[in-house]
Amino acid sequence: MAIPPQSAKAPPKGRLKRFMRKLRSKYRLVLIDDRTFEERFSVRLNRLNVLILAFLAFTLHGLLVTALIVFTPLKRYIPGYSDQETKRNAYRSTLLADSLEQRVRDQEHYLANLQRVLNGQLAADSANLFTPVASEPSAADLRPGGPDSLLRDRIAREEAYDVVTGSGNEGARDLAGMILFPPLRGMVTARHDRAKGHFGVDVVAKADAAVKACLEGTVLAAAWTTDAGHVLYIQHRNDLVSVYKHNSVLLRKTGDKVRAGEAIAIVGDSGELSSGPHLHFELWQKGEPIDPQAYIVFE
Repeated sequence: MAIPPQSAKAPPKGRLKRFMRKLRSKYRLVLIDDRTFEERFSVRLNRLNVLILAFLAFTLHGLLVTALIVFTPLKRYIPGYSDQETKRNAYRSTLLADSLEQRVRDQEHYLANLQRVLNGQLAADSANLFTPVASEPSAADLRPGGPDSLLRDRIAREEAYDVVTGSGNEGARDLAGMILFPPLRGMVTARHDRAKGHFGVDVVAKADAAVKACLEGTVLAAAWTTDAGHVLYIQHRNDLVSVYKHNSVLLRKTGDKVRAGEAIAIVGDSGELSSGPHLHFELWQKGEPIDPQAYIVFE
C-alpha cells in the first residue's frame, strides 16, 4: 500500500533550513523605564549571536581559571597537585629517611656487638691463636734490613745541618721575613709580660671595631670560654698561631680560610677576665709565646 504524499516526512535538508532560519531570526532586546515607559536601551539579537556570545564567555572564563591555576600559587590548594619544590622536598626527605634508617641499623648492630662482647659470646681473638716461637731471636735477626738502613741514612743526612739552640730564637728568625697585619688599631694598655703570665697585648679601640687576621691561615677554633669569652685561634705558616680574645661576635667558624687583613670578629667585653671593650692578642710559634709588638705596630 502506497503512502500518501501529504503524510510523508520532511526531508533532512528542509529541516536544516528551518533550523538555520530560526537561528537567524531577529529579535530585539529592549530596556524600558517602568515609570515613564521611555526606551533606555535596545539591541537586535538572534539565537546564533546569543550562542556565539555564550561560547566566547565560557571560553574566556575557562582561560581565566586556567591562568589563575597555572601562574599563581592557588594551584597548591588543589587536591592532588604538587609543584617541583614539593617534589624536591619529598625527595630530600626520602634520602634523609633512608640515611637515618641506615644509621639506626648501624647503631643496632653496634649495640648488639657490644652486648655480645660484654656477655663473652664472641670467639677468641686471633692474636691469642698464634703459636709461640720455639727458638729465641739471635743478634743477626735484630740487624736492620736494607730499606731500614736506607731510611736511617736519609734521615741522618737531612738532620745533619739542623741547628737547635734551645733558646727560643727560632721563632724570631722565622718571623723576620714575614709581614704581619695589625689586628686592631688602638692604644696598647697592657704589654707582653711572660714573667707575669700575660702572653699577649691588650689593645683598646672604638666600640664595634672590626678585628682582622694578622696573616692568612685557617681557623683552628672559634669558641666560647669562661675566662676569654668569644675566642678565635688561627693557624698560619711556619707553625705560627694567633689568638684573639674577648670578642663580642665571631665572624668566622672552625675550618674557615682567612686572608691577611680580613675581618674575623668584633671587639667586645666578653669573658670574666675582661674589664672593658678591648682585644687581647697573642702570637705563639712552636709552643712558645712571642711579643706581638716586636713585629706589629698597633698605635
